[in-house]
Amino acid sequence: MAAHRVILGISAGTRSIGLAVIRNGELVEWRVKTFKGEWSKDKLHYMLRKLDAICGYCAVTAIAMKKVDPAKGSRQLETLTARILKLAHKKRIPIVTYSLYDLHSVTDGKYRSAKKSISEHVLDTYPKLRREYLKERNNKREYYTKMFEAVLCAHVRNEKEFDI
Repeated sequence: MAAHRVILGISAGTRSIGLAVIRNGELVEWRVKTFKGEWSKDKLHYMLRKLDAICGYCAVTAIAMKKVDPAKGSRQLETLTARILKLAHKKRIPIVTYSLYDLHSVTDGKYRSAKKSISEHVLDTYPKLRREYLKERNNKREYYTKMFEAVLCAHVRNEKEFDI
């Protein structure tokens, strides 16, 4: 029997983080985790503790994370992503990063908007996310976008493992 593969997809933000877990090719968990309050060292440590707990609870064997867009990032977001990379290294979990362009290129590119293409592609691949997709489509503000990005990160990483 093959070893269990558990991939954690992450789309980080300083207020919310999109998370997805793919276990042996099956999407088993997806959500947006919101972190309230102003940015501080305590908030950073709290976010990292939550990610560490998820890695332990789900027995994560690989992480796939969306890269921060340098034009839209902040010093706080860069710090958070650097610390996530450091956490993965410390736990000896291989981590790969994907840019928004990388994720958009995986989709069929039916829409000019990368985020809309990603959401549509994820819905086609994982129909059980229909409820979140419909909520996102009707929202005035993006909420589930990070979750869809995290799902696609984990999905792409999972597909690459099959190709090896």
